[in-house]
Amino acid sequence: MQPKASLCIKYIKKTITMGSNKFEEQMENLKTPQVDDIPHQQSLKIALLSANKSSRIGIAFIVVPCLFLIGVFIKYWLGIDFKIFTSIEDEMSNLDKISYLKWIAPLLLIGLPLISIIINSLAITHFFWDKSRKELLVTIKFRLLNIFLLLISIGIVGIFILYLIVENVHQITLIH
Repeated sequence: MQPKASLCIKYIKKTITMGSNKFEEQMENLKTPQVDDIPHQQSLKIALLSANKSSRIGIAFIVVPCLFLIGVFIKYWLGIDFKIFTSIEDEMSNLDKISYLKWIAPLLLIGLPLISIIINSLAITHFFWDKSRKELLVTIKFRLLNIFLLLISIGIVGIFILYLIVENVHQITLIH
């Protein structure tokens, strides 16, 4: 029995050493993966503007239009006359009376919310152009404050545009 056992042990040692040589050869001949072949992970998404800074700027840009709209709503719809809101409305009308300052009221009431829309949109939106597929990939980050300011700014601009339309339709009907 001894000779058969020693033959088995020799055979096992031979297959182990031959198997390890084949394994080493296979490992040496493996091709390493190329990092450049991964197109989706290659792009680094960087926001065009910081979300925190754009939200602070957006808040600053919509304060005056919001105060003006709240004052007009309280004064004309609810019939309550607060002095602070009346003084804001009076200052806006005084700006309209001076010829070289007429552009300030539209800038404050419509221009600043438009800039806030642009700033907050750029802060939450990321763009990537895939040249090989000819695709534009747009992703939107969920930043609650930026989205909230974006919606408020759109609402402010929408209210003033509707006001301009209603005022001009009223003037057109008076002419005819």
